[in-house]
Amino acid sequence: MKSLLVGLFVIALLSACNTVSPTTDSKADAQAIVDDARQVVERFKASNQGATITGLLSAAKGVIIYPSIVKAAFFVGGEGGTGVLLGRGEDGEWSSPAFFTFGAASYGLQIGAEESKVLMIITNDETLSRAAEGGLEFGANATIAAGSEGLKGSISTDDLQDIYYFAEIERGLFAGINLKGATAVPRDALNAAYYGQPTTAKAIIIDRSRTNELASPLQAALSAP
Repeated sequence: MKSLLVGLFVIALLSACNTVSPTTDSKADAQAIVDDARQVVERFKASNQGATITGLLSAAKGVIIYPSIVKAAFFVGGEGGTGVLLGRGEDGEWSSPAFFTFGAASYGLQIGAEESKVLMIITNDETLSRAAEGGLEFGANATIAAGSEGLKGSISTDDLQDIYYFAEIERGLFAGINLKGATAVPRDALNAAYYGQPTTAKAIIIDRSRTNELASPLQAALSAP
C-alpha cells in the first residue's frame, strides 16, 4: 500500500508541476534534466558547503542529482522528481547518466508546497551497484545522512555512511531534509530515449556500454576541483 501511494503521489506531483512525467520518453526532456543537473553541481560547489561537497566527490563512487523534487502536502503529502545517477570508475572517470525517479510519501495534517534541489554522494561500490541494478530505498538498503549536519571537519573513511546528501529548498537555504524511506527507481523509458535504444541503468553505470557525449559538461562539473 505504501509503495502504491508513493507511485500515485509521484505521478500527480510531476504532472501538476510541469516536470517530466513518468511516461515521458523525449530525448530533449532527458537532456534538459542533464543540463539542470550540471547547474545543481556547480551551484552546490559554489555554496558554503562547497569544500565538503568537493572533498566527498573526489573520492565518491557515484552521485545522484535531482534538479527538482517537488513536495506537496494536503493532509497526506508526497514528493517526486526525476534526476540522474552517475558512477565513477577506477580510472576516476564519470559514467554517462542514467535517469531515476524519486518518490516519497508522508502522512499527517500538513498544508503547503515546496521544491528542493538534492545532491546525493555515494561512498561505496556496493551501494552504487544496488542502485544501478534496481534502485534504492534510502535508510533501508542504503544508509543516508545529511552532509551539512553529519560531516564536521575532516572526513573519516572509517565510519562513512553509504550516501551523504545536500539539499537546497526553494527559499535558497540549505537544509537537512529527511529522505529516509524515499526511493530511487530507474526510468528505463527515459534511458532508452536518451541513448537511442533500450538499455538499463546497469549497462550505463557499471558496464559503461552506453555513452552520450552531450553529458560531458555534467561529467566535467563533477570532476572540477
